[in-house]
Amino acid sequence: MVFVGNLRDYATNISELLVLRVSALIARVLPVRALTLFGSLMGWLCSSVFRIRFLEVENHLTIAFPEKGFQWKRRIAKESYKHLSREALFFLRCSKVSGQDLGKDVRVEGFDLLQKSIQQGSGVMIVSGHLGNWEIGAAALAAKGITIDVVVQNQRNPFVDMYLRDLRERMGLGVIMESEGPYPILKSLRSGRVVAWLGDQNPAKTSVVVDFFGVSSRTARDSVLLTLRAGSALFFASSIVLCESKRKYRVDLEEISHQEQQNPEELVGQLTEAHTKLLEAAIRRTPDQYLWQHRRWKNRDGWLRKGANFC
Repeated sequence: MVFVGNLRDYATNISELLVLRVSALIARVLPVRALTLFGSLMGWLCSSVFRIRFLEVENHLTIAFPEKGFQWKRRIAKESYKHLSREALFFLRCSKVSGQDLGKDVRVEGFDLLQKSIQQGSGVMIVSGHLGNWEIGAAALAAKGITIDVVVQNQRNPFVDMYLRDLRERMGLGVIMESEGPYPILKSLRSGRVVAWLGDQNPAKTSVVVDFFGVSSRTARDSVLLTLRAGSALFFASSIVLCESKRKYRVDLEEISHQEQQNPEELVGQLTEAHTKLLEAAIRRTPDQYLWQHRRWKNRDGWLRKGANFC
């Protein structure tokens, strides 16, 4: 029975890898406008036909925007699926996109401030969230000559894991697996590199509770802890899609200043809350570009399973 189970897992993993490779082939072959339409169609199917996590998305929007009406939430929910599908395809397409093209299509605000911090030699931690296209945002910084490592979670499928790691490395990114622990991240920061980390996960272990859309939310504190331990600068970044048809993006970089003399525990909480508030503000500007599909409020899962009044 163990052998059969392992065989099924292997077959599932291979099937998922094949789907990923076919998707990447489609992404590389289709012109931009056609790929945009194809991604929108796939997102529509996921939201309206297969309804993958659709109830959770609606409930998450109800938590975040209780003042909004039913039609607005339904529209944002469906648009978020289309956005996610399109941007996943354009991420897969990045293997054929040159650094010159990324530099032309991605405008980076605050780049001079980032360079100034890098020149100090103590490394920079960039905290972002599942908003816009965070992968292309990191690749755009690499294309501009920034030595950057991204911290990523292991995928359940090891073949998909290897494929995505190879793709990121071909985009000019260093890859640090979160499962490797804190030492590779500290090493990267102390060597003067930039580390990019998505800070809107609901962590299983170390966390602080901060306000996110009016909800007390468990938020990972590791990025801030390691920033302080390395003596690095802390930045928040968002990478927003400006124009779907022409694939234009804008990366906004903002430094989060702090005083080393503060109580370390209080400082960790303050800085975690600071980058969370910046993320919330960015989401409020473009709610259809946020990944409402991921379970940000796991501490409210019992409430979510029962379903909220989506009105």
